[in-house]
This record gives sequence, structure tokens and C-alpha cells, in this order.
Amino acid sequence: MTSPVLVIGAGVAGMTAAIELADSGVKVVLVDRLRTIGGNALDLYKAFPTDDCFYCFEGNRTRPGIRKCFYRSAMTDQPNIDLYTDTTVEEISGEAGEFHAKLAVGPRYVDPKKCILCGKCMEHSQAFEMLSPQCQPQAVVYNPSKAEDGDKKAEEECPTEAINLNAEASEETVKVSDIIIATGYHEMKPVNVEEYGYGTHPNIVTQLELAKMLDPNGESAGTLLRPSDGEPVKRMMMVQCVGSRDERYYPYCSKICCVFALKHAVIATKERENIKVSVVYMDIRTYDRHEQYYREAREDGVEFVRGRVTRIEPRNDGSLDVIVYDSLLDKYLKSNIDLFVLSSALEPPEGASDLMSQLGLKSASGFVAPVDLVAENEVVVGKRIYACGTALGPAEVPESVNQARAVVSKILQSRK
Repeated sequence: MTSPVLVIGAGVAGMTAAIELADSGVKVVLVDRLRTIGGNALDLYKAFPTDDCFYCFEGNRTRPGIRKCFYRSAMTDQPNIDLYTDTTVEEISGEAGEFHAKLAVGPRYVDPKKCILCGKCMEHSQAFEMLSPQCQPQAVVYNPSKAEDGDKKAEEECPTEAINLNAEASEETVKVSDIIIATGYHEMKPVNVEEYGYGTHPNIVTQLELAKMLDPNGESAGTLLRPSDGEPVKRMMMVQCVGSRDERYYPYCSKICCVFALKHAVIATKERENIKVSVVYMDIRTYDRHEQYYREAREDGVEFVRGRVTRIEPRNDGSLDVIVYDSLLDKYLKSNIDLFVLSSALEPPEGASDLMSQLGLKSASGFVAPVDLVAENEVVVGKRIYACGTALGPAEVPESVNQARAVVSKILQSRK
């Protein structure tokens, strides 16, 4: 019997590869270090270019009517997928066709197959929570760092006996024939970029943090409020290329940051009341169909300033005074704002370099590099080792999906 395929990372790309392999009859071991799958998509609110929920997105560039909804895919019930959450790949040995992957599996305090989402445990303790309305597995999780006196009562009164507070971590070794790296990206936290003051004031946030604030499922139900005091945001400024296209941090362009920012600017001006938005940029890069966001933002009154922020000064009322040098007007402009949003670089995730080192893979700015850059075979990164999505570098959702499908095609062809 042919060994299963190991998929490392359960974001959009990893889930696409896992589902399509499983639907084709191939056994899959799907591993993610988080307690729920979905990756960054869980925090991004609306997806460009369709403005749908990130779990219902355009499946193919040439057939825009096709949709794929992972929330309704019943991934946890797919018999060909063995799903490991809260799990990391500790070591990979062996050779192509016969890899051995050692998995460090976190304690399973709540059995997702038994949890019926009755909510009783969450009534007894804040250590039990639902990470997202769209999370897979659809189950409550337990966070031991938030342990309370009510934890034991929650365990005792669970109607399906899904809770085990004595659960322990374990190790497991799986034999696999192929490896798919779909480890995604991490948003840079620009604490070292001193000129922007991230971490020094609560009203200075990143684009991913703004996305959570805009999400109707978030703490403020989508109302844009200042983190410092909960007052409504009336004036918001965004700054592009924070940490990217910068030799001090990351020399590459993060590719989709401009679209992230413009998407959020349009949401703020169109779907929220009386919010003024300005964007400070070096140049706006909205490739392919995404030019629509730039045009729409301009039509909606978003102000674009080509230049650089030179100073940020907090005021006693919670607002921020920002000085911007406008390179087109050749003058300094002063603005008073409620929320300062940084479009940070998209960087390789934690542990990416160790994984590449173990497998002997090439690196490109910290992301996984193809074996042959010239052969238009970008998803092949080693012998029976593949990569897709933002494991290869910043990419949009349809691009990640198409790369995952390319990987699936290659694996299926190799098994004929």
C-alpha cells in the first residue's frame, strides 16, 4: 500500500492540497501547529478580489464563478485525512518515497469528535473558548494558561465527556511518500522600526490587527474603535512598506500589502460611518485585477500621500499627531488621527529555516525556493518535496489555490 502524503500547514494552500488529494483517494497526514486550521485566513475578514468570506473564495482565475467553501467541506470527517492540530514536525528522516516524520502532538484536552458546542464549559471557565465561528474542527478548545477554579466542574458536567484536563503531549512517527510544505507567512511585528512607534501606543496597529477590528465576529462587532479608550475612529492613516523593500529588514516587496490596505480603506469608508482614511505610500502596487481597489478607494475619497512619515506624537486625548513629508508637493503635512495602521512585511513563519535545513532545501529571502527557477516548475522544491502558497513567498488566495492544485497534479501523475 502506498504511503500517505504529509502536508505541513493547514491554511488555504495546505487545505486545498489535502482535500483534493483525499478526494482522489490518496491518504493525507495534515499537520498544523495551531489548535484550529485555516491559518491567516481566519483573521482576514474579507478576501480580495471577491470580497467574500475568506472561507468562500474564487477557486480559479479563469473560472470566477467557481467557489470553494472549506467551512462546509467536512474536512474533519474526510476518511482519507488524518488531521493533527497543535502539532509540530520535529524531525524528518529517510529518503524520497519513504520519509519518516516525527510529530510532537500537543495534549488533546477537548475531543473534537465528542464536543457538541453546547457551551456549558465556557459558562464555567474562560479557559474554554471557541477560537472562531468558522474554525475546523468545530469544537471548543482549552487553554491551560487561563486555568480557573471552574475548569474541573466543566469537565465533570460535560454531557459527552469530551473534556480531559489530564491529557498529555505525545510523539508519533508517520511514514510518508511525499511532503507538501504549506507553512504560510507571518506578519512582521515592527517593534524594531522605531520611527513608527509600534508597541509604544495602543492606537498604532498592523493591517492584520485592523482586519480583526473590522470583522463583525470580533470583539467590537465590526465597529472601528480606538484600542486605547474605545472611542469611535473618525480619522485613520495607513503607511505602506513597513519593513519591506527595506535593506534593514526585508528587501523584497510583500506583493499583497497594497491590496490589503486598499481593501481595508474601502471597507472603512464605504461600510463604516464618517471615517476619513489617508494612505502614505512610496508607490501603489495593485497588480492584475486589484487595480479596482485603487480606483474605488480614490472615488470614495481616500487620500493618497506619496512620501514618508517623519514624526508621530501622542496627544493627551488619545489621538496622534503625524508629520508626513509629501514628496510630490515638497512640503511637510501635519495630520491628527485616531488610528495609525502599518502595512507590515510578510515574513517567513517561525521554524521555516529549520525545516528547510532538515530537508536540504534552497531558501529565497527565507521562503522555500524552487529547485529550478527557470523551468517554470515553481512548486517542486526537492525530490518528492513540494511547496505551495505563501511558503514560496507572498501570494494571494487564488494563486495559492492554483499552486496547491499543481502540486496535487504532480503527485497524482507520479502514482500512475
